[in-house]
Amino acid sequence: MAYTSNQEGEERILSRLADLQDQCDRQYRPCFLGFLDEFQQKVCRNALRKTTLSYRFFGGYEDAERVFLGLSPWEDRGLEDRDFPIRRVEAVYRRQDKPGHRDILGAVLALGLRRETVGDILVEEGKASLFLTGPAADTVLAQLVQAGRTSLVCREPLSWSTTAERRFIEVEGSVSSLRLDCVVAFLGDLSRSAAAELIARGQVSIDGQPAGNGARVLLLKEKVSIRGTGKFIYDQQPGVSKKGKLRVRFLKYS
Repeated sequence: MAYTSNQEGEERILSRLADLQDQCDRQYRPCFLGFLDEFQQKVCRNALRKTTLSYRFFGGYEDAERVFLGLSPWEDRGLEDRDFPIRRVEAVYRRQDKPGHRDILGAVLALGLRRETVGDILVEEGKASLFLTGPAADTVLAQLVQAGRTSLVCREPLSWSTTAERRFIEVEGSVSSLRLDCVVAFLGDLSRSAAAELIARGQVSIDGQPAGNGARVLLLKEKVSIRGTGKFIYDQQPGVSKKGKLRVRFLKYS
């Protein structure tokens, strides 16, 4: 993705945010925008620093990755979970089946739904929790019966609330440097030159934005996405190995 595309994306989300603020002021009621990815959230957070409206980001559970932005004119209380136009659908399957996140997301989007109508998908043993807009939830409940080779039965829980949590796989090892090309080589089990080529082709992003530069140093808690490999959070740097390399721990989205 080129930087001009980033700029165009930023302008689009700022325009939508301005419309949302105007609607909230005029109608004096909470208004919502979502589901937003990490880049869109960052743009909105920066723009909202000067707003007089109260706001909250929420995606159906705590620490959700894709979220709605809610604006509220109310001064006496903030937005609560139930105020957000998010529905949770459970896709149930046999415990011995192991559909992945990509399998379920691909099946959902194959129903003709736009990506912004689909929030996080949390895959567990025997079921997956899908966070959706209302119309998308209706479509999924009526039409989603299979993901890859896995048969699904979709239902809406009686209780909207959820204790769902995102699960991670720990990835630990050592790197010579926190330069992005070194980190991508480690996470993708690649040579450094192959990692640099992926970065140059725009297939690596940090916090939702194409990285563009392999010399960029990764910071703690930043999220690295490598196309075809997965998404990782730089979680810890426990110390230095006997050979002088940096010990690192990443959390891979499961």
